[in-house]
Amino acid sequence: MLPYEFFSPDVIIDELFQPEGKDLLSLGLKSYELNADGVREVAHLAEQYRNIAINDLFALTIAKITGFPLLTGDSDLRKLAGTYKISVHGILWVLDEMVCREILKPVEAICALCKMLRHGSRLPHQECEKRFRHWEKMK
Repeated sequence: MLPYEFFSPDVIIDELFQPEGKDLLSLGLKSYELNADGVREVAHLAEQYRNIAINDLFALTIAKITGFPLLTGDSDLRKLAGTYKISVHGILWVLDEMVCREILKPVEAICALCKMLRHGSRLPHQECEKRFRHWEKMK
């Protein structure tokens, strides 16, 4: 297990169906509910940034309020987070952390990344190739 706590806006957890939000909560994901001021902040951001999904703006607002890093692969959300000086990580960082902490073997990380790419993930090609080469050397 990674030595981090992962939080998700309650509005995202409530709408998950595969896997179900309650199943992810039972695995350690934590739910975060914004107060009224936080919800108003989301509404304000939604008026300004119509190209970013409302649930992503909930996650951004939580990161902004708490100082937690934001975990996302959405490039528009990453850029907006940068304007607020919010630390951002993506799935490649998660895989790197899991390999580094020996939660995943390098070959398992390679398989996981290949599966993500086969299922349509739009991860940066050069960064994926860099991981493949690095993990291949570690086998």
